[in-house]
Amino acid sequence: MEFFASYSGSQFLVFYAVMLATCVAAGIWIPAVLRPEGRRASPSNAEDIALLSGGAQRHTTAVLSSLFAKKALDQSDKYRMIVTRQSVGETAAEKLVLNKVGNFTLKEAAVSLRPHAERVEERLIREGLMLDSGERWRLRLLSVLPYGVLFVIGVYRQQAGSALGEPTGFLIGLLVLTAFFAFIRLMSGDPRTKGGNYTLRDLEQQSSRLKRAPQPMEAGLAVAIFGTAVLVGTPWAPLHAVQRANSGGGDS
Repeated sequence: MEFFASYSGSQFLVFYAVMLATCVAAGIWIPAVLRPEGRRASPSNAEDIALLSGGAQRHTTAVLSSLFAKKALDQSDKYRMIVTRQSVGETAAEKLVLNKVGNFTLKEAAVSLRPHAERVEERLIREGLMLDSGERWRLRLLSVLPYGVLFVIGVYRQQAGSALGEPTGFLIGLLVLTAFFAFIRLMSGDPRTKGGNYTLRDLEQQSSRLKRAPQPMEAGLAVAIFGTAVLVGTPWAPLHAVQRANSGGGDS
């Protein structure tokens, strides 16, 4: 630590900025290299693909997209949907949604589907397409570790500089930026194995047509792979509008 205290203020700021950029690169490189291999597999249906692609939220919107395409759901207002045909549900997840009475929001649909989504996720973990919770957190913590080391060095230098009466405002700003990047990295872990990522990449390449012009029976699969943005300009665009209204504009 004495070594860093010997840097002048400007020298240390340059050093810290370079190391922060290195931490950003390391935060991307570490999970890419240390991610478990898993294995490639072919998910059996759109609901499995949705969970693999975008987690529980994508699973919910894929199920709802399929129901909108079957005219089993309609938009009742900006935030809510309503069941219009209860007898067309084909999967267990679709039937769960169609059992809802009255108006409901995207969040309420997600709550109803959560147990089903958890079962799908457990199966994808067993199939080697997704990481279990322990593996996810191990990768996240390893990705954040470089930021932690740099932050400790920065705090030490800030305190040493402050004791000598040096201005440390820029360094404090870099410390805040380090903590922000570390938080983003911690919360943005990829839950898939390498095999899961390869599988998803293959699906995206094989299904590029769905991104441009999904047919009615393909709506759920299109959303499963690409999100509700593919519904813009289709008869099922109301679901995209509901999703945006409930999430503040982001696609799921």
